[in-house]
Amino acid sequence: MAGTHKHSIQTKWVNAGNITVENAALGVDGRDAAAVEALGSTIAVYLRPEQHPYAMLLRFRADGNNDLDSVLHVYAARGEDHYQHVAQLTVVTGQQDTSTSTIHFVDTITPASENTLFDGEEVNVADDVALYYLRLLGFDRWAIICSDLDSTTIYADVAYLYE
Repeated sequence: MAGTHKHSIQTKWVNAGNITVENAALGVDGRDAAAVEALGSTIAVYLRPEQHPYAMLLRFRADGNNDLDSVLHVYAARGEDHYQHVAQLTVVTGQQDTSTSTIHFVDTITPASENTLFDGEEVNVADDVALYYLRLLGFDRWAIICSDLDSTTIYADVAYLYE
């Protein structure tokens, strides 16, 4: 239909959780649902999208100084099945403050080991807010862990996209 545009309903940023303890990237023998979900909320951020979003945007904040980097790992699962590694993200703290002068937005996200099926895309602008876009592909369980935590806390925010 000419002139018809799809758009996502407006959604707000939600703090999905905070990571304060680093953990090694999950080996192939540690990715079953029970093991991943037993890591706990200081080690992993868990995302459980509702209402079947098409994709999600992730942004990160940290309480470290400018140019501190940390390494995050994103995993996805369907139901009680095993998690699979979706991407490794090196995130670098920028200078843009959040609501407090001690917590800053990450301004650079550098992906590695991406599963291209999820179409991960990053947006980086110096001293702005970096974003990471992922298609969900019907996966309903997501976990983010940090294998190299150079700040005291990494804050993970999510906005779900619907089409």
